[in-house]
Amino acid sequence: DMMLGSYKTLTTKTGCCYVQTRNIALCAAFYSIIIAAIVTLLYIWRITVNINYAEKLKEVYYGVQIAYGAIIFTQISMMFLGMLLVMGILKEQLPLISPWIVGYITFMALEAVCCVYSNVLRDHVNKEFDAICKAELTFFLSRLIINIISIAGVMKFYQNLRDGYSWKGPEAIEL
Repeated sequence: DMMLGSYKTLTTKTGCCYVQTRNIALCAAFYSIIIAAIVTLLYIWRITVNINYAEKLKEVYYGVQIAYGAIIFTQISMMFLGMLLVMGILKEQLPLISPWIVGYITFMALEAVCCVYSNVLRDHVNKEFDAICKAELTFFLSRLIINIISIAGVMKFYQNLRDGYSWKGPEAIEL
């Protein structure tokens, strides 16, 4: 019982089942890579659509495009950090995990600023928050909630590693 009791922090009770924090962290890593790829494609599409509306957007056209470009940069960075996180989880290396935590928080904040900035600029021209703006903000807020849950899972895994827990099997001893 003492042996099992010391490893209780390796699993987290979620509803009716127990889930290993390593699996939660891996899910967060794969989620961050996949959602960043989707968001990158969406904003590339938005940039190409805006090219046709350059006259309508007038003086705010370049500001909106730059904000979208910055969001694409944050998402590409998040994909890179997600791959680094997968390697860090599989190798159980803290220096590969901590950049994801810091970077993910930083890039979420930068994306929020760019999202609000581009929508305020478009609102200046349209004189209202259009359907695209509402959809964009709803999508961002829903991802923000999932991102916070992802960060919490990765931080729990990070803390377990710092406390000395390992998911690696026993090492082979040659006699």
